[in-house]
Amino acid sequence: MSDDDRGIGARFRSVFYGYWILLFCVVLHAVGAGEFFYGFSVFYTPILQEFGWSSAVVAGAFSLSRLEGGLEGPIVGWLVDRYGSRKLMFVGVILTALGFFAMTAVDSVLMLYLVYGGLLSIGYNTGFMHSMGAIIAQWFIKKRGRAMSIYTMAAGIGGALIVPLLAKSITLNGWRTTAFMCGASYLVIGLPLTYLVRDKPEDMGLLPDGETPSSEGAETPGDPETDLEPELDISVREFLRTRTFWTLMLGESFRSFLLGSLVLHQIPYLVSIGIPGETAATILGLMITLSIPGRLVFGSLGDYMSKRLLLVLAMGLQAVGIFVFSQATGVLHAYAFVVIYGISYGGAIPLLYAFRADLFGRKRFASISGFAAPFKMIGSVVGPIFAGYIYDVYGNYRLAFNAFTVLALLSAVTFYFVKPIENKTSVIPV
Repeated sequence: MSDDDRGIGARFRSVFYGYWILLFCVVLHAVGAGEFFYGFSVFYTPILQEFGWSSAVVAGAFSLSRLEGGLEGPIVGWLVDRYGSRKLMFVGVILTALGFFAMTAVDSVLMLYLVYGGLLSIGYNTGFMHSMGAIIAQWFIKKRGRAMSIYTMAAGIGGALIVPLLAKSITLNGWRTTAFMCGASYLVIGLPLTYLVRDKPEDMGLLPDGETPSSEGAETPGDPETDLEPELDISVREFLRTRTFWTLMLGESFRSFLLGSLVLHQIPYLVSIGIPGETAATILGLMITLSIPGRLVFGSLGDYMSKRLLLVLAMGLQAVGIFVFSQATGVLHAYAFVVIYGISYGGAIPLLYAFRADLFGRKRFASISGFAAPFKMIGSVVGPIFAGYIYDVYGNYRLAFNAFTVLALLSAVTFYFVKPIENKTSVIPV
C-alpha cells in the first residue's frame, strides 16, 4: 500500500472507502451520461436545422459512437483488467474533454462523425462505460445490487438535470458554445475525482462491502470462514463457450435496439406530433427523472430477489410503455409512456450491471463485459438509423416504435432463459 493510499485511508477512515469510490463514480457518471449520452438528443435538432441534413444522417453519428463502443469493448475490457480502471479513466476523461472542444469546429458530416462517433465516443466508452462499472463490481459483492442502483441512478440524475440545462444553454448561447462548456466540465470535475479513485479494495488493505481483515472470520473473499460468498473463477475463453454467455448476449442485443433509439428520437417524435420543442425536452428530462426511482427500487430488490426475473419484468413493462408511445397523439400519451417506460427502463440498468457481475465474477468482469460489447453494438448502431430512416420515408415513427415493442418482448423472454454457471461442466465442449 502506497503512502498516498495511507493518507487517503487516514482521512476517510471512519467511512468504508468503497462508499467514497461510489460517490466519485456517481458524480462522474452523472456528468458523462448527462452531457454525452442523453445530451446528444438536445444537440440533435440544432445541428439538423443548421446544416439541413436528414434525420438518418445525423442519427448516424450517434450510431457510429455505438459502433465504436462495440469494437473497442474487448480491447478496453482487457486493458481494464490488465492495468486497472483508474488509468483508463484518466485517458477517457481527457479524450472526452477534447472531443467536446472539437465539436465546436464541426462543419461537415464527416467531421461530425469523426468527432462524435470517434474521439468523443472513444473517450466516453473508455473512461466511463467500461471502467466505472468494473470498479463498482470490485468494491461490492453482497451489496452489489444496491451499489449498482446508486451508481446507475447517477445517469438518470445527470440526464434529468443536465438535459434541460443544455437545452437552455443552446437557446441562449448556441450549441457550439454549449459544447465547449461541456468539455471544460470534464477537466474541472473529472480529473480531480479520477485521481481519488482506487481500482479495488485490496489496494488499500480492505475487502469488498466494508469487511476488513480484522473482522471476525473475514480473511479473504471466498475463504470458507468468511461471510463473503466465493465467486465464479473461470477464464474468459471458458466463459465465452457457455450457453449462459450467448443467451445473455441475445437478450442484451434485443434490448440494445431500444436504448439510444428512444433517447435520440424522442424529442423529434414529440415535435412531429405537435408538441413544442422545449416541452418535448422537458418530457425527456421527466422520463430520465422517473428512471431514478426505477433504478433504486429494482436494483435494491436485486439483492433479495432473482435479478433474472426482475429483468424479465422490467423488459415486459418497457414493451408496454413503447407501445403506448407508438400510439401517441398528444401530451397525455407521452406522459403515460414516461411513467411506464421511465421506471422500467431505469430498473433494468442496475439489474444488468449486477447480474453480469454475479455471472462473470470480479476477476475478469471487465474482460468478459468487453467481449459482450460487440453484440450489444448491433442494435445500438442499427436502431437509431432505422428509426430515422422510417421517419424520412413515412413521415412518422410508428412502424419503428412498433418494432421496438416486439424487440423489448423478445428481450424479456430471452433473459428468462439465462441461467448461472454452477461449474465448469456448463462449458460447451469444442
